[in-house]
Amino acid sequence: MRTKNVLMVMVLLIIFHFADRAYSADGTTSLPNSHLISDVPYHEQITAFFCGPAALEILYDFWGEDIDQKAIADVARSSSIGTHTWDMVRAGFFSHHSSSMGRFFPRNAPKAGYPERPLGYVSFDYSSDTFWWSTLKGLIAQDIPVILLMKFAPNDDTAHYRVIVGYNEAEGVVYFVDPWGRDLNRKTNLDGTITWSIADFANAWNYTGYVTTRHYWGTVIMPWTVTIQKCGETTAGSVLKVTAEITYPCPQPFDCSAYSASNIDAEITLPPSMYLLSGSLRIDIGYLQAGETVTVTWNVKLDTDGSDSIITVKATGLVSGTVPEVGKNSKKDKKADKGKDTEDNTNLYHAYTYTDEIGIEESIEL
Repeated sequence: MRTKNVLMVMVLLIIFHFADRAYSADGTTSLPNSHLISDVPYHEQITAFFCGPAALEILYDFWGEDIDQKAIADVARSSSIGTHTWDMVRAGFFSHHSSSMGRFFPRNAPKAGYPERPLGYVSFDYSSDTFWWSTLKGLIAQDIPVILLMKFAPNDDTAHYRVIVGYNEAEGVVYFVDPWGRDLNRKTNLDGTITWSIADFANAWNYTGYVTTRHYWGTVIMPWTVTIQKCGETTAGSVLKVTAEITYPCPQPFDCSAYSASNIDAEITLPPSMYLLSGSLRIDIGYLQAGETVTVTWNVKLDTDGSDSIITVKATGLVSGTVPEVGKNSKKDKKADKGKDTEDNTNLYHAYTYTDEIGIEESIEL
């Protein structure tokens, strides 16, 4: 797990909460004039239609494990027309509670979560009829890369998913990690990012399609955060108070009521030389709204010196969602498509509901 990224998100979520309220209320902003998210990996789309799965792979690899792009494509039900926005969001939640509903790469279809990562991430999308540039910059300033659905080029209505990772207002530019991997006659930087003018970006982001009816669409996946603190000595015979602060992040502009988590618990794993004075290793938290934080505490007794020991806390919860039907609905259309496995066939893009386990596991060295 990229611990530095997770810690940065926690700090900046608090900072940006107040900064975002300021510019939302009176049009002012305390955002930096420029910002570039560092260490965003590049992954090239493996087919001409897989910009969506490749963009999701970039976010997965940024936050933690690199997930196989074919497996992502199957979960996101990508096909020869691309990937719908609803399926992009659903792929972020995907966990060991689920099996893939796609059929593009059946041999790569995950049956119980991604093998590289059994837990799902937080996954939100947002779209608007207006150019939400200030809010998007706020996400970037928090080191949160955002997948955008855009035109392939400003004057080309072909759809394309890109990951925006930076901006520079003074130079009038934005920076993308583009899974297509071609610069379209634009500047390709030494770090692999591609530079667009803000004007071209604003034009190309003005796009609808793939189930979204609003012009400016974006999505994020990101982890929960768990901050572990200890209070007390680590010598033999001492009692150590271990506190875990668990946050279900929900930065603006996302709908924090969309994916509430239930069945939440936090479980501590101790080395053999330690044991709980009372209570249970697993604490039942119950319910957590996106955007909320909860704190849990364990009192631990040390039989021997605990220096250099590792304590781990795992926090998880269940979220549910629905992917709507996309395709032909009439009996006439279904009869015409009988026997065909086409992109528009309702059998391929049928509606379904899912429940996934999302969360995170973090450790602290004493």
